Amino acid sequence: MKVLVFDIWGDYAHFKKIYATTSALTYAIPPKTSIYGYVGAILGLEKDKNEYLKYFENKQCLIGIGIQNTLRFQRLGINLKAELGRKKEGSPPKPTMMEFVHQPRYRIYFSHQNNEVYNKLKLALEKHHSVYTPCLGLAFLTSNFELIGEFEAKKIDSNESISLDSVLRRQHFIEFDREGLLQNEVQIIEQSMYAIEMDIERNVTERDDILLERNGRPIKVRLNEYYQIDGKNICLF
Repeated sequence: MKVLVFDIWGDYAHFKKIYATTSALTYAIPPKTSIYGYVGAILGLEKDKNEYLKYFENKQCLIGIGIQNTLRFQRLGINLKAELGRKKEGSPPKPTMMEFVHQPRYRIYFSHQNNEVYNKLKLALEKHHSVYTPCLGLAFLTSNFELIGEFEAKKIDSNESISLDSVLRRQHFIEFDREGLLQNEVQIIEQSMYAIEMDIERNVTERDDILLERNGRPIKVRLNEYYQIDGKNICLF
């Protein structure tokens, strides 16, 4: 299986947590469904009636995510419109405290069963060209991207302890190597109710918890499956 590896980054990112109701908290990493939108923006896939999501139905796409910059969070006051639609004259703004990931850089591992989608993305990444402006969660959080390369991915079905170079999905998790965690002084973050798949109506059809290392350090762990890509061990989901 071929995999495209590319970095995405920006000054700020915000991927709103579904369960945060009183304040706008963010996931530390883009949900898999957000990567669908990011790729769709690069390729110019039709956004009307969420047509772009047809290209990602039925688990056609596998994605892995690596942390390249230490995850840091900032809370900033944002003025939002008090009502939907055009802002009415004299309508006061709605001050809102929002949490952002500051200067994130993520490494994306991308495979797709549709060769046309895969090859178009490869060409766009090589030429550093996008049809729409890609963003990190919100339209004003613009993002840059860079192709790292194309590699073969070998699936490994083993529960031996490995050094994992990406975030991991709870479904594939068996246990941590405790000695390895202490030696490397890793900082594990858990992201609950993370969106894995979404249907054409934008209903999330699959969620799971995600575990990651805040500084992007490798995690000593046992998984029931993972992939070897360019000498690294990656969890694709």
